[in-house]
Amino acid sequence: MKKILRNSVSLVVAGVIALVPAPVYALSQDETVYVKLQASGTAEEISVVEHLKNDLGEGELFDQTILQDLENLNGFESFVVDGENVTWAAGGKDIYYRGKTQKELPIQLEVKYELDGEQKSLDGLLGADGKVKIIFKYHNLSRVDDLYTPFVVAFATTLDESKVQHVQVTNGKVSSNGKKIAVAAVAAPGLYESLGLEELKDSDQITLEFQTENFELGDVYSIVTPKLLDKADLETFSELDSLYAQADQLSNSSQQLVAGSNSLLAGVVELRNGIAIAKSQLESQAPAMNADLVAKIKQSAHAAAEQKIATQSEAIRTSVKQQLAGNSLLLDALNREAAVLCAADLQIPACPDEAVAQYQAKLQQGIEEQLFQSSYGLAQSVAVQTAEATAESVALQVANTIQSIFTEKVSVSLSTMLSGVDQLLGGASELSNGMTRFDTEGIQPLADFVTGKVKVTADKIERLVKLAEEYDNYAGIAEDTSGSTKFILMLDEKKRQS
Repeated sequence: MKKILRNSVSLVVAGVIALVPAPVYALSQDETVYVKLQASGTAEEISVVEHLKNDLGEGELFDQTILQDLENLNGFESFVVDGENVTWAAGGKDIYYRGKTQKELPIQLEVKYELDGEQKSLDGLLGADGKVKIIFKYHNLSRVDDLYTPFVVAFATTLDESKVQHVQVTNGKVSSNGKKIAVAAVAAPGLYESLGLEELKDSDQITLEFQTENFELGDVYSIVTPKLLDKADLETFSELDSLYAQADQLSNSSQQLVAGSNSLLAGVVELRNGIAIAKSQLESQAPAMNADLVAKIKQSAHAAAEQKIATQSEAIRTSVKQQLAGNSLLLDALNREAAVLCAADLQIPACPDEAVAQYQAKLQQGIEEQLFQSSYGLAQSVAVQTAEATAESVALQVANTIQSIFTEKVSVSLSTMLSGVDQLLGGASELSNGMTRFDTEGIQPLADFVTGKVKVTADKIERLVKLAEEYDNYAGIAEDTSGSTKFILMLDEKKRQS
C-alpha cells in the first residue's frame, strides 16, 4: 500500500513539475558507501546512503546519481527519476536516501589468511588452533596522473580474549577490557607510490597476528576517507624554502669559482688572491647547510604538524561519534554483543533491555575511543611523518654531501694549489680543470637534487591535498554542490558452525 501511494504521489509531482520553478541543488551532500565483503575482501554488495542538506529549506531538491533501487530513508517525500537526474519533493527538509550500485570502488581490499605459516581459506581456519596471521592489503585504484587520491583507512575489529593470546597488529594498537580485545590500525594505500618515501612503503597494509584456540573472526570494519592534510598544514613546509635558496646560492658560488679559477691563468699576482678568496667564500658558506639547520627544520615541521592536529582533536572525536551514531549496522552488532556479554556475566538466559543498554554503552565507548585514537594518531602520524621524514631525509643528505665535498675535495684541492703556486702554469691548469669538474659533478648535481627532488616532493604533497579535497563523491553529485564521501568496508564475523 505504501509503495502504491508513493508511486501515485510521484506521478502527481511529475505532472505539475512544469508549472513550478526549477528545482535547486542542495548546498552540500554527505555520502556513505557501505560495502559488504566476502572473506577474500572482494565486494559482495554495495549500498550507498546519500544525505542532501536542505539548508535553505527549498521545496524541491535536484540531485544526480548512478544509484539504482532508490529508497527514501527518513520520510515519505516523493521523487522523480530521469536517467541519472533525481528531483525530490523535499518540502523544506533534508533528504536521506539509499541506493545500490555495482560501480568499481576506488579502494579495494585483499585479505589473506595463514595458520602456522600455511595459507588457508577463512572457512579452513574456523575452529582451528595455532598461530594465525591475517593480512589486509588495500589497493588504491584512484590514480590521477602520477598521484593517487590520498585515501586513509581506519581499521577496527574485536577478538574474544578467552580464545586468543599475543595479539599484534602493524600500524595500530591493541587494547583489552578483560573480555574483548579491541584492535585499531590505519593504512594509507597509494601514499608510498605517490611520494616515494621509504618510510611509507608498508603503509598500504595491516597485518594482524595472534595465537588462537578455536579460531573465529569478529566483525571487521575499514572506514575509508579521502584525507591527508589540511591546506593550513602545508605551512610546515615553508621552512624548506631556505634550503632552496641556499642551494641556489651554492650553485651560483660554485660557478663563480669556476670562472675565478680560469682567470688565474692571467697572472701570478691574481692567482694567490683568487684562490684565497675562493676558499674563504666556500668556508663561509659551508655551515649554511649543516645538521643543525636540518634538525631545526625537522623540529619545526614536527611541532607545527602536532600542534595543528592537536587543535583538531575535538573535531575528530565528534566526527567519530557521528560516524558510530549513524552506523546502524555497527550499533546492531554492539547490541547483540552486549546482550551476549550481559547474559554471560549475570548467568541468565537473557538480560533486561536496561542492562543490555549499559553493556552496549561501555562497548560503544571503547570503540569510540579506539577509533578516535586511531583517527587522531593517523592525522598526527601522516602529518608528522610526511613533514619530518621529508625534512630529515633530504636535509641530512644535503648536509652530509656538502660536508663530504668540502672536506674531501675542496679543502684538499685548494691547499694543494696554494702550496704549489710557484708552478704557475701547471697549478693554474689543475685548478681550472678541478673546479670545473667539481662544479659539474658535485655542486650542480647537488643543487639540482635540492631544487628538484625536494621541491618536487613538497609540490606533490600540495597536489595530494588538492586531490583529497576534490574527491567529493562516488555515486554522483549535482553541479555546484559540495560533497564529502566515506567508505565503510564490512567483513562480517565468522564462527565455526556447531
